[in-house]
Amino acid sequence: MKLQKNIKKTVILGESMKILYITTSLLRNESASIRNISLINGIVENGNEVDILTLNFLEKFEDKFLKTSLTKEARIYKVKIPKFNKIFSIISNKRKEKSKNFKFILKLKNIIKEFLFFPDIYSESIENSKEIVINKDEYDFVVSSSDSKSSHFIAKNIIKNNNLIQQWVQIWGDPWGNDINVRTLNFLTKYRIKKEEKKLLEKATKIFYISELTSETIKNKYPLFSNKIFTLNRSYLKEINSKNEQQKFIFSYTGSILNRNIIPLIDSIEKYNENNDKKIELNFYGINEQDFNFDILNKNFIKIFSRVSFEEVLEVYKNSDVLVYIDNLYNSTQIPGKIYDYFGTNKTILGLYESEDVKETLKKYDRIELIRNQGIFELNSVIKSINTKNVMEKFSPKNIAKDFIEKIINN
Repeated sequence: MKLQKNIKKTVILGESMKILYITTSLLRNESASIRNISLINGIVENGNEVDILTLNFLEKFEDKFLKTSLTKEARIYKVKIPKFNKIFSIISNKRKEKSKNFKFILKLKNIIKEFLFFPDIYSESIENSKEIVINKDEYDFVVSSSDSKSSHFIAKNIIKNNNLIQQWVQIWGDPWGNDINVRTLNFLTKYRIKKEEKKLLEKATKIFYISELTSETIKNKYPLFSNKIFTLNRSYLKEINSKNEQQKFIFSYTGSILNRNIIPLIDSIEKYNENNDKKIELNFYGINEQDFNFDILNKNFIKIFSRVSFEEVLEVYKNSDVLVYIDNLYNSTQIPGKIYDYFGTNKTILGLYESEDVKETLKKYDRIELIRNQGIFELNSVIKSINTKNVMEKFSPKNIAKDFIEKIINN
């Protein structure tokens, strides 16, 4: 990346373009990494070039399957994060040792994260990104994608320090000030988030949120920015096509159950099993001790698994009959990324919604067995829909990236 003269390019739809894609989440085992890789792959598949600026994690923090899933045509540059690597190596070792003090260490980490790191645990990368020098005329667009929010601050630094005049496109996997987790933060942090969020959005040429509900919420919150806010659905990364003939029906949920009500699902499956010969087995993947009271999960038809890699998640999808989506509590507008991974399968999707707004959003996809997440509900229609579904090609990486490209080029 060398410094050259400042020449602004005109981008025409259908012509190849080059994007600088900035994100802190690329090769770690997390939902944002999957979203970024699938979009980058799709952009390249549509005939464009992508250079990626991400963080220099130690290799042990990176996922080998995600590495092989990322297109080889994208070049990767990295920002140094020595403090993060040192601190989280210690935490990782304690986790492996199953230290008696690990719960305390985890709580201490969360306290330190809130008070010492802003906007998040990757904050040192923001300062270190000032060392990056970019060719001013090399890229047509600068795209920054969170989470984490540090991605946008890194982009802000690079644009400012290199006097870039390219359009700055921001992708927000989750909103910031409206995130359901912000409600638990202290007053000072909430104030800083409100202030910095507005500054970032103000500087963007175009802004994308993954959920249509979130896009509308942010438009109402910042009406002056409404004409540059759009929705970018997430794509799936891999397709899964399989049919299972097992002694029982396998329902699987992958991810955290924090801020979700799982009791109606458990009660409904229990009632179904009482009245039917072929039983339902409910599998939870990725639950930790912070998530829930394990006594509630102490049922003979429930199996609990720790966090697994995305490669293993794909095997879970393959061996399941029904994939479960559970809506967030607290009137959240966020749609978890797993729903788009589910769209890449031919499996029945059970969508348990909390609000009518979420129901109407999910209803548009015409692919989900939607049930209100309360009380005991009937599951016969869900069972009957097993092995009758198809992969939703409209959510392939190429198709989602094509939509993204059209939106950033068109005024």
